[in-house]
Amino acid sequence: MKNVAHQLAPAKSKFHKIDHIAIAVRDLEEGIDFFVNVLGFELKRKRTITGQRSGMLSAEIEHNGIKFVLCQGTDPQSQVSRLIDNFGPGVAHIALAVDSAEAASQQMALQGLQFDTSVIHGAGLRQVFSTRDKNSGLSFEFIERNGEEGFLEENVNELFAQLEKSGAY
Repeated sequence: MKNVAHQLAPAKSKFHKIDHIAIAVRDLEEGIDFFVNVLGFELKRKRTITGQRSGMLSAEIEHNGIKFVLCQGTDPQSQVSRLIDNFGPGVAHIALAVDSAEAASQQMALQGLQFDTSVIHGAGLRQVFSTRDKNSGLSFEFIERNGEEGFLEENVNELFAQLEKSGAY
C-alpha cells in the first residue's frame, strides 16, 4: 500500500535555485586542486569546524554563481567520514534556496519527506536537512538566507549535534 502522503496532489514548491551542492571528499586539498586547477572554479573560503564529537574541513568553491562546498571529516567518527564510509564520496546534499525553511519543511513533510534535523536557526540563516532518499541516495537542505551569504559555524555544529543524536548521516 502506498503512503497516503504520496497520493496528495504535489504542492507548488517555492524553490528559487540551487544554493549549493555539498560534496563529501576523502581529501580536501585534492578536491580543491581538481575544482580550481582543472574545472576553473575559484576558492572562496576554507574552514575548520570542530564540534563536540564531529569535525569538518571545508572549502567553498564558486564559478558564475555555481557553488560547491567540499567537506572532509577530521577523524573517523566525524559525520562526513561516516557518510563516506556508508555511501562513498560524492554528493552529501543539495541545498535548495527557499523563502522559509520552516514552511518548506512543513510542506515537504506533508508530501512524505522525512527530516533528520529540525530547523536550525542562525543569524541571517535558517536550514533544515532531509533524510536521505533510499532510492536516489540524495539528501536535501532547504536554506533560507536573510543577509548571511556564507555558512555559520554554530549552524554546522548544531547540524552535527542533531545528526549525531539521530544517528543519521
